Amino acid sequence: GPMTGETKRQFEHILPLGFAFLLPWLTLTQAVLACVGAAVYGLFVSARVNRAGVRENEKKRGWSVGKLSYALVVLALVLLFRERIHIACGGWAVLALGDSISNIAGRVWGRAGIPWSDKCTWVGSGFYVLASWIGSTVLVLWAVSATGHVLPSFNAVVAICLGASVVAAAVETLPIPIDDNLTSPLAAAGVLAVFL
Repeated sequence: GPMTGETKRQFEHILPLGFAFLLPWLTLTQAVLACVGAAVYGLFVSARVNRAGVRENEKKRGWSVGKLSYALVVLALVLLFRERIHIACGGWAVLALGDSISNIAGRVWGRAGIPWSDKCTWVGSGFYVLASWIGSTVLVLWAVSATGHVLPSFNAVVAICLGASVVAAAVETLPIPIDDNLTSPLAAAGVLAVFL
């Protein structure tokens, strides 16, 4: 189908993930400044660059909760896991890929909604797990190759990233009044931190 404003918004959600590949080489100051820059972009620039991707409630409010929370949760991941940056990278992958791909897949193919969620479908949640699993595995392994951190076997990393992705997808469906840009990646990072 045509590239809708919401789909463009999801691609805007995915693109910053490219910067996660740089995290192992950034100083803490550089990473924090990048997060501040992302917050400024989300609050003041994004709506001008991607007007079609601005939701109605954001037009009324004048700014986006989701785009601000995106920058804030990446900042939290960087600060919490500075010495284990592969955890931050994995959590960021869940945020960028799981959330966006599930949104697109759910709108295109999702028919059966999840009973306790007014916004999620089973198809969307399945794609959430798949996309965040692949992304978090790649980024965790990438960051570890750059930092030399010792991990379990490759198969264990793949399994742990799958578990983190399933937990994040489940948290995404919960009807709680906290932005899922905050809850899902932090839940995934928590699982990764325990086992990696």
